Amino acid sequence: MEKTETPVIELKKVPTVEAEALRKRSEVLTEHEDLQKKNEELLKEMQEREYDVDFKSKSVFTRLYKFLEKDAPWGHTTAAGLIMLHNNLKQEKEKLKNEEWDKLIKLRAINVTTLWTMLTKMEGSGFHEAKNFVELMAAIGQSISEAVRQVHMDNQELRDNHEALTKLDHLLDHGPLEEDCKPKGDAVSSNGEENNT
Repeated sequence: MEKTETPVIELKKVPTVEAEALRKRSEVLTEHEDLQKKNEELLKEMQEREYDVDFKSKSVFTRLYKFLEKDAPWGHTTAAGLIMLHNNLKQEKEKLKNEEWDKLIKLRAINVTTLWTMLTKMEGSGFHEAKNFVELMAAIGQSISEAVRQVHMDNQELRDNHEALTKLDHLLDHGPLEEDCKPKGDAVSSNGEENNT
């Protein structure tokens, strides 16, 4: 039998990477607190922000207002939204009395999405109801669609903030941290002292 040499493969040594410096718990807690404050500010701002919807004419507004008041379907998940939307439109209805009304109605963010939901769930029967619906969508469909898109864009900052908070929550609960503060119940002091709040 002939002897053959087995080739030897030399394994390269894996370079050692120095461990990343651990973040201090106090720094993470401070960042977490800042993000929570920002979250509260964003939520408040979202609740107060208004979007213009072009209703084109008084008759379009009146038709939609009457539909929401008398015929809009609702369920346990949409009842409160319908009430808030109706109240928002009721306040804006006063603008129709002004001869120089610019055809714009201001809706709060939650009411923009509620209106869009109500419009996409509208149903009817017969030619005349179908015609009224198509005319309504032709009049305000694009304007409300643009408002919905803007609401979603505006909400992105809130979603990003929530994502950052989730990552910090995970880091605080499961991540390796340099323990530079003492926990007391749910409150932790960033200077190593116990919170008495």
